Amino acid sequence: MDPFEQLHPGIQRWVWQQGWPALRLIQAQAIPLVLGRQSDVVISAPTAGGKTEAAFLPIMTDLAQFEGPGLRCLCVSPLRALINDQTRRLTSMADAVDLRVQPWHGDVSAGRASFWKRPANILITTPESLEALLMRRGAQFGGLLGELRYLVVDELHAFFGSERGAQLRSLLQRVERLVPHPLPRIALSATLGEPARAGAFLRPRGGFPSQVLTSASDGGEVRLLVRAIQQHRDQQNDQIPTMEAAGHAVEQLLAQIARQPVDEHVPLPAPPETLEELEDSEQAPADRYTTALNEISNHLFERLRGESHLVFANARAQVEIVADQLRERAEAKALPNEFFPHHGALSRELRLSVEERLRDGKLPTTAVCTSTLEMGVDLGDVVSIAQIGPAPSVAALKQRIGRSGRRPGQPQILRQYVVLPALSSRSHAVDWLRLPLLQAVAAIELMLAGRFEPPTQGDLHLSTLVQQILSFISQSGGGCSATQLYRELCQRGAFSNIDQPTFADVLRSLGSAQLIEQVDDGSLLPGAVGERLMEHFSFYATFFTPEEYQLLCNGKRLGTLPVIEPLVPRHLMLFAGRRWRILEVDTQARVVLLAPAKGGKPPTFGGGGLAVHGIVHQRMRELLEQSSIPVYLDAVAQQGLLDAREAYSLFGFDQSPLIASGDAVHLAHWAGDRVGVTIALWLQWLGIEAVSAGPFVEMNGVSEVDLPRVLEAALQRVPADTMILAAEKEGLERNKFDHFLQPELLAKGYAAAELDLEGALEVITQWRGAIVPRSPHAT
Repeated sequence: MDPFEQLHPGIQRWVWQQGWPALRLIQAQAIPLVLGRQSDVVISAPTAGGKTEAAFLPIMTDLAQFEGPGLRCLCVSPLRALINDQTRRLTSMADAVDLRVQPWHGDVSAGRASFWKRPANILITTPESLEALLMRRGAQFGGLLGELRYLVVDELHAFFGSERGAQLRSLLQRVERLVPHPLPRIALSATLGEPARAGAFLRPRGGFPSQVLTSASDGGEVRLLVRAIQQHRDQQNDQIPTMEAAGHAVEQLLAQIARQPVDEHVPLPAPPETLEELEDSEQAPADRYTTALNEISNHLFERLRGESHLVFANARAQVEIVADQLRERAEAKALPNEFFPHHGALSRELRLSVEERLRDGKLPTTAVCTSTLEMGVDLGDVVSIAQIGPAPSVAALKQRIGRSGRRPGQPQILRQYVVLPALSSRSHAVDWLRLPLLQAVAAIELMLAGRFEPPTQGDLHLSTLVQQILSFISQSGGGCSATQLYRELCQRGAFSNIDQPTFADVLRSLGSAQLIEQVDDGSLLPGAVGERLMEHFSFYATFFTPEEYQLLCNGKRLGTLPVIEPLVPRHLMLFAGRRWRILEVDTQARVVLLAPAKGGKPPTFGGGGLAVHGIVHQRMRELLEQSSIPVYLDAVAQQGLLDAREAYSLFGFDQSPLIASGDAVHLAHWAGDRVGVTIALWLQWLGIEAVSAGPFVEMNGVSEVDLPRVLEAALQRVPADTMILAAEKEGLERNKFDHFLQPELLAKGYAAAELDLEGALEVITQWRGAIVPRSPHAT
């Protein structure tokens, strides 16, 4: 039967009303599978590729056969903004067949009270809100799940390899245990590395068939430019211009977003006039206006002004600097500002204002953002994407470029910016390889080839297990036995990598920390510390949320800032794309009062970069060994690649992985950060000072003459277990609830998540065979 004919007549009318000439292929493929309810279905398509409709056209067709209220589809999404967007998009479809959609997260109050008396047919929520529902209203919520027919996960790839992903999988299993019939899981994803692994991630215990649908269409035309900027200091201008910010800057920023008239005059930049101003300016990052970032901002301003774009930076601090520089350029030319920052620390009001301005499309708007705008919130017609520095992953790059060119006939446009540090005769051979440029180009090449990082495997997620143990005990109401917990969370649940001895060690750790206690009948109940922990709303999240201060100006909330570095009155900072002076810090109320100021630097927001996968390192090496040059590289990037290839040959990396300099050596592994870290810890275990540095391992105190002996010693002493190497690592508390676990468990968790002994052994074996004694190169 024609898939379209399988849809409910009301859904068919809705499709006609959208003006679609036909269903997309992936939608036609999904309809019979989703309607059949005999297998899990993973739907992978580019951004704006129709995957949401591929899932919900058949889901709503199925739900339309039932009359009246009743929760029949539960959808879990990673972001509140996505939930709001999905609710808006799905409500019109649901109206066509008299269904109701209810968003459920911390910012939503409408419909929540009536939900318990008259449940909506489709509930869209976050993992954290679902956690709260199971914990606080376990029996009541469980009573609503009897009619549930679908579990849906939006943006599945966003959960890969994270504690939040482990929480999601555990929650799905806990929900399914409350449903008296088989329940298919439907997942939507924009990018997939290994499709078969996505099905296993969605249902780790198996037991249900899985179908993976991948869109044959990968979007329209793709236009690429890699622009390399040679870093240098402008010796002719050692003064740093500043901008006199207007009073009531919060109102002004919101007015600019809405392009409302602004009464206050904004003076043009001026150099510092007093020693105090000069001192203030020196708090800004070194070479604030003479670094390559200044040149990037110049290019962005010239190319992006007048249209709508997204500029992705890899850190909130960088977002603040670039947004500030772009705003300055607009104001210096007496032009309306159209450049606005967007990151998670900004107030919800500021973020939503930027999103609405983009979606409205009436005014040119460029958002300088972190990953907050990476996923599928509707932002209207975004003309192009800019990426400053290598993207965090190939999958992230694919998501980001997919935000542009969403209309038929429009190309997807990516401008990739890479900074090339200045080199001299003193520079190390590794620096001549131009690794940031190689990483950026490798990610683009892999994206074009359709190769993405697969979901990680093997992580024990012990921090999340701590949370799930307490949550499950709370959900049960009357306590649980250790046997029941292990059966539900490990044997039948998401923590299948955890054996009984390890689980018992976790319970002992929680008992020692008073998170749980055992009563006379053997049941486990929350302990004194556990009770206090679960009383706070932050318990529902698996990610660490540092203590944060509210940032206020004239009573208006700008956002929040994690306390990572001291906040000192009279110091200056950049925030919300503006410059501020800290007037007062109230440590009791956790409030920072700000006033507009000159100069300033971005605050420290915390967080770290993602590990680089082996497929990226391997492609970087291939770029060095090839002779062709990608056509999308500008002249500086082309020369940078040619210089890197020349250095690769000159320093003998094409013949040997070794470069030696005095009493230090660098060895190239090109196998991913996990392998590099494992090798470094292995060598540290042998008493050698070693660190992982991108695709290299650096050894200090080891000469080229010593190296064969060192490698032979390593192969003679292969660690029996990665836990031995993890013990060499300091700071094993990586995740939110890790501090409740004993050191041995932390070492076991770190080893499972971060180390690859098999890959390290393979690399060291290759090194031993490849190392040929030769004279050290002068570097």
